[in-house]
Amino acid sequence: MRFYSFMRCKLDESAKLIYETLQTVCGDCACYYQTVCRWVKQFNEAKESLSDCPRPGRPKSCVNEQTIASIKKDIGEDPHISMQELSDTNGLLYGAVHAIITEHICMKKVCVRWIPHLLTVDQKRKRVQCATELLNIFEPHGTKKLSDIVTGDETWFPFFIIPPKRLNRIWIDGQGDRPVVLRPGFESGKRMFTVFFSYSGPLVDDILPQDATITASYYVQNMVS
Repeated sequence: MRFYSFMRCKLDESAKLIYETLQTVCGDCACYYQTVCRWVKQFNEAKESLSDCPRPGRPKSCVNEQTIASIKKDIGEDPHISMQELSDTNGLLYGAVHAIITEHICMKKVCVRWIPHLLTVDQKRKRVQCATELLNIFEPHGTKKLSDIVTGDETWFPFFIIPPKRLNRIWIDGQGDRPVVLRPGFESGKRMFTVFFSYSGPLVDDILPQDATITASYYVQNMVS
């Protein structure tokens, strides 16, 4: 179409006439009238080439083997890196980075799962054993025996705000498992809060002194009182 427009322009035909001819021959496949006008204007300004002039900037399609490999390398070095950081580092549009991650290297970002304790296999087995023994004790009595249970729990209140979980988000592929991380608190300044409750609701709550820990005698003292 550009070549035809070039030839008709040399014959002093107007852009409107050239466009109408293209519409008659090509129908809906013809280029836009504005495009024909732009071509005719360039040809009248002594342009002889039928190709567009080189333009600065990254090509329209910047998703290629090189950029895919670069994104994959950056994620491998820092699984917590954000798409905005990948965009800035590699000089790519945000949408291009998103396409590379989701369509080409097939990864997704998930939050690291927090767990309260890193238990060993023996500790897990012991917990199952204790739970089974408790079930065997209360099973003959049904739910009525639940009213006799008094139990308690404790938690640490840190002196600082724990960073939000979104800062622990990490890139994984479709087959990867969500990593786990120990909840912070063992080495930082904090106080322990305890609460004891029964079937009817809370009974006792307490804040332990600095550097104090939960012991068997502490449990007995609070549960008896």
